[in-house]
Amino acid sequence: MRSATRETAAAVAALLAYLTTVLPRARRELRRWRKLAEAIPDPAQRCRALSALEEKRSNVEAVAVFATLAPLRQRRAVLRAIVPLQVAIDYRDTLEEAGETGDAPRHAYLTALETGWVREIEGLAGCGAVAPVLRAAVDRCGEGQRRTHAAATGDSSDLQRWAESFEAPEEYRWWELAAGASSSVAAHALIAAAADPATSAASAAQIDAAYSPPIGALTVFLDDLVDREEDRAKGEHNYLGYYGSPEGGADRLALIAGRAGALVSDLPRAGRHRAILAGVAAFYLSAPAAGTPYAHPIRIRLLDAFGLGVRPLAAFMGLRRLGERKRPERAGSTPGP
Repeated sequence: MRSATRETAAAVAALLAYLTTVLPRARRELRRWRKLAEAIPDPAQRCRALSALEEKRSNVEAVAVFATLAPLRQRRAVLRAIVPLQVAIDYRDTLEEAGETGDAPRHAYLTALETGWVREIEGLAGCGAVAPVLRAAVDRCGEGQRRTHAAATGDSSDLQRWAESFEAPEEYRWWELAAGASSSVAAHALIAAAADPATSAASAAQIDAAYSPPIGALTVFLDDLVDREEDRAKGEHNYLGYYGSPEGGADRLALIAGRAGALVSDLPRAGRHRAILAGVAAFYLSAPAAGTPYAHPIRIRLLDAFGLGVRPLAAFMGLRRLGERKRPERAGSTPGP
């Protein structure tokens, strides 16, 4: 019980740090990038960029939680890297959904975003140790998203071949590796690590291994859980479909959660990493969509896997969701990735 109390207190402390020192700044950064999008000369590209910012701003607000891993004085600088990176990921994702390539020279806004986050990361004290692992994580995420989109046509063979090419523990199934690789959370955790001059190349690799595949996979599977009905209606790819049943998925996700918990315990600032992991679980498991008959066994197994400390946090987030629905002007405020 004491352990659960400590874990809950740590998660609440991380949430409060996020709400008070991170979220307002993340929203200011979003407004800055929105102004740049509004200045795009080409009307079609301007519309596309603004649509991506509006539809996916919750992604940016969510991953901003990783700034809480950085020292307080460095959080603003970390956010100046996290925000444009996630906006770039989401904008490229929007372009690919529309059948466009994000590499075309005419996508100047995308170039500005990528130049922006690279410039900011280069100013962080631990950049030298983190940069190679970070670049690999960003490239992996982009490739994963591209191949996931391609798998929406019903042919996942290319996605499978790609995932099976990874050097990863044999305990993971190929679609779990693909899900973990397509998540951006490893990149954002590495950006926060770059704010610490004591970060070494070895610790950067350790952080990357903890987030990809296990934590990244969990975020993707949980996101797919709450979006499952919408994805089915739109014919979009959903990683949960590779499991034969919700019970089978529940067993596997509980194992991945256990693996994630073990790996973050060995990281620098392990307590804050655990708090973020708890926040991820609580955020998704408190969503109304997590209460469907399909989601129920997954929700129960994961609540058990993450421990008693997640339950009160999930209850708090459920109440906060209710409050957000009553204040539509604040919609999109998410406390975890």
